[in-house]
Amino acid sequence: MAGIFGCLSCPAGVTMQLAVLAALLMIRAAAGSKTQVISYYLQQEFGTNELQMTAAARPALEGTLSGFGQSVVYEFVMTETADPASAVMGYVRGTAVAVNNTAAATVFMVNNVVHYDYKGVQGTLSQQGEAVFTSPWEFVVFGGTGAFRHAHGYNLGSPVSISRTPSNLTHIVTHYDAHIRLGKSF
Repeated sequence: MAGIFGCLSCPAGVTMQLAVLAALLMIRAAAGSKTQVISYYLQQEFGTNELQMTAAARPALEGTLSGFGQSVVYEFVMTETADPASAVMGYVRGTAVAVNNTAAATVFMVNNVVHYDYKGVQGTLSQQGEAVFTSPWEFVVFGGTGAFRHAHGYNLGSPVSISRTPSNLTHIVTHYDAHIRLGKSF
């Protein structure tokens, strides 16, 4: 029986040679791809551009900000620096569920899309993971569109600040460095 790289009438050696050649071509293609780093700050203002969908099933544990099971949907602005008045680079939309049933910190399971529109570059990154809000946390980047089509990699987040707005809302600033590689089209 021949493998996917062979044929039924080919000798076994030819099938193995085709498999080795295919593996070498994949390694060469991967070596040619270059990692890009996209840095941005996320301006998270709870109560303005975040909506609680489901109340917590249990109250927050000591040392955490959210109760287990709380679900939120959000759209946060991305900026060039930690200053909310700095250049807007896009926005991040997604959902988060508090999963800190026994954790010593607030932990959210996050699924979101980074919408990048800055200096003539447009595209999205799809990412998922746990945000722990202790430095650093990491999301997997598993796809993209536009300038980031076929992106894959990881995004490292770290807390910058937490403060109250004049209207007594919570404003959290986080910093992200998305390390991505762009794949080839099919």
